[in-house]
Amino acid sequence: MSEERRSAPWLLVVGLPIGFLGSLAGIGGGLFAGPLLHFLFRFDLRRATGTALVLVLATTLAATVTEALQADSALQPKIVGVLALGIVVGAVLGFVFSERMPERTLRALFTVVLLYAGARVFLSGAAAEGGLAGFEPGGAQWVTVALVGLGGGFAAPVLGVGGGLVMVPGLYLGLEGLGFDAARACSLAGGCFASLISLALKHRAGRVSWPHGGLLATGALVGAAAGVLAKDASPGLLELGRMVLAVVLVFVALRFARSFLTR
Repeated sequence: MSEERRSAPWLLVVGLPIGFLGSLAGIGGGLFAGPLLHFLFRFDLRRATGTALVLVLATTLAATVTEALQADSALQPKIVGVLALGIVVGAVLGFVFSERMPERTLRALFTVVLLYAGARVFLSGAAAEGGLAGFEPGGAQWVTVALVGLGGGFAAPVLGVGGGLVMVPGLYLGLEGLGFDAARACSLAGGCFASLISLALKHRAGRVSWPHGGLLATGALVGAAAGVLAKDASPGLLELGRMVLAVVLVFVALRFARSFLTR
């Protein structure tokens, strides 16, 4: 039976919480969707990450549009623009890298990145903290923004993500005064570029199952928009989302570690 016929309708429901948590944490949700497709549907990792990018694009796009429509939007357009420049270069380099890397090495990379992301999310404090009004990076800080975009773009095709696991901590820690909420919003906006470019490259290489990705993405569109609205209505949800995210990331990382060690 083909992969297209084995796509499961319940993936639409799964996309809802992935999009919701992704928008709260500033990531596209590919770190959840990729392992799900790999372990439950037995996709090889390249196809799993390629298909996960459909959900990532939906999450980042829905979250960014919803954020931009808010009266007190945390988006910083100039920062997003510079991020995008680095992302374009990084995504192309990351795609070439991912196509040449052995799958066993990809499993090891997933383990390390997921453990790092889980620890980083768990240890980061003040999740509901906002950025300074009118914040704008100085001269040297623009270089930091470009490098963060380069790293996020590189991670997108390799891991099937929007690059948020690089961009959120990179912006939050590298730009003092920006704040977590603004770093989250800018990361999601940058993730639109990263996931779109990476998805186009993966599609050309035949690494995308659109039936599976489409179902996940449909749920993620609703979940991501709901996450932004819920965050603005109740800032405490941002902290809850951070903690749940950290636990899931570590769990999935341990699952990949087991797979790497036993195969």
